[in-house]
Amino acid sequence: MTMRNLTFCDIRLHPSTVDSAFEEAMTGDVMPGADAPPHPPGTLFVRSLYREAGYGFPPAYRCVVHSVLVSDTRFFGMRPRIARLGADTKEPRFRLVAGAAPDDETALDMLRAQDGHSLVMAAVHLPLRMIQESFEKELAAAIEEEVAEPSRFSAVSGAIWTRDDEAVHGRIEYLVAATGDFAELRLRSRTVERIEAAGGTLVESRGFHHVGTVFAGPGSADPGSVGPAFGGAVPGEPAPGAGG
Repeated sequence: MTMRNLTFCDIRLHPSTVDSAFEEAMTGDVMPGADAPPHPPGTLFVRSLYREAGYGFPPAYRCVVHSVLVSDTRFFGMRPRIARLGADTKEPRFRLVAGAAPDDETALDMLRAQDGHSLVMAAVHLPLRMIQESFEKELAAAIEEEVAEPSRFSAVSGAIWTRDDEAVHGRIEYLVAATGDFAELRLRSRTVERIEAAGGTLVESRGFHHVGTVFAGPGSADPGSVGPAFGGAVPGEPAPGAGG
């Protein structure tokens, strides 16, 4: 299987920036135009924009790229363009995908979803003295249970987890990205308990609402498509709600 990565960048609008105009520019121009370094036609290059839940002002966003390539600090050429829209960006963070639930293809399909699913991204730290293989086995099992057993609090469609040995001194940082329908934008208590019982510590959990997704671009085989904010249909697939 081809190695794939998650790269994400946190964005905070200036107080004077109109959020609706920013979202339209991101999904209609900036994300479709991202292509640095150039992606060979047909390669994985999914870009999604999420707005952080809550009523913080000015609004905060997270742009997530699922790709076979790794960008630099310019974030696939998007970071300077985002700044020109009236927003501040943090340094992009890169994570190598280590596992997914229920499986890789389904988890990838969830990132292509056009149904407005929300996103939860949780960071977990594991001390270096712990046995990584044992922890990762329990982490994968906890995530699989989160996806397989919907509850009245959440119905997770799919989840991806990553690891980074260098992000935090003395710790391994794992990132869990789960999409679905959430009554509360967080992982279930049982999932967190299983992770912490295996030796991990939940250090951050943030919830986001889906704004739009683009999964093709310059040089790609497909012309590109945007998410529910603009009603785009997936090229080669029926539009949301269509029969087939």
